[in-house]
Amino acid sequence: MKTLLQTAKFSSRLLQKVEHAAVRSIPTSTSVSALSLSSTKLNPYSTPIVHQRRMTTAYSGIPSDGKLNSHLLTHLIPYESSLKDGRRVQVDFFRNSPAQPEECEWFAGMALMNLVIREGRSWPFEEDFASVDDYRGYFLSHTAFVVRALDNGMDAQQRNSSSAGEILGCFYIKPNFPGRCSHVCNGGFITAPRFRGLGVARLMGKVFLRAARDLGYKSSYFNLVFKSNVGSVKLWESLGFERVTVLEKAARLEGLEEGELDTAYGYRFDLERLPEDYLGVEVAPHRK
Repeated sequence: MKTLLQTAKFSSRLLQKVEHAAVRSIPTSTSVSALSLSSTKLNPYSTPIVHQRRMTTAYSGIPSDGKLNSHLLTHLIPYESSLKDGRRVQVDFFRNSPAQPEECEWFAGMALMNLVIREGRSWPFEEDFASVDDYRGYFLSHTAFVVRALDNGMDAQQRNSSSAGEILGCFYIKPNFPGRCSHVCNGGFITAPRFRGLGVARLMGKVFLRAARDLGYKSSYFNLVFKSNVGSVKLWESLGFERVTVLEKAARLEGLEEGELDTAYGYRFDLERLPEDYLGVEVAPHRK
């Protein structure tokens, strides 16, 4: 027993020395994000690898600008399309202009995020994001996009006008799980309420699939698609997502009977079966 105890103590001290040496070997000026991007900077056209920050999951992250590994999407983004009403739109990265804060799209994205939180029907959160940095830590920690109007138009009810440059929706792509499971991505999607029904969500879903695959993710898994969110259920199934889990009594949502808990579905998509030229866009240079 004494020998085993001595061996355990020695192993513990050895592990501490190895960990300490590993930490000391990293320059103090090197950030985690710089470490995660180092191999990409050396060879941006090598086989795509998903680079993520340590211990990141679908609900955590480090505040960023939503442009992680954006060089892997230069063939795709910005992506132009038209909605059901003929309006031209552009799927692009979030714009941030320190010189012109009023044009910073981070705030528009946070406003949409807080709006759907208050609606209480499609996301699990109950409290608003109090600051743009909190929002960036969640929504912009990896790769995120907006759907930006290129033309003037009207809202879905044909009641109010909208202008070119307005944000109609936004979505992100990030690892669903850390470490050994980080090749499975998650996505979060928001369509501005007054533009629902124009095809914004379908456009985001399609671009999500192509972008996620070209970023190097192997599959996508959506954790909480609520049964009562009929539009979302129909959308993912129409795009080829497979329902793989059913979690009963998962969510206290607005609009349900008092005491009623909604069922949540889990949807998976195998990104490795997506055609290389999906959306009619050329094959990514790093995948040729």
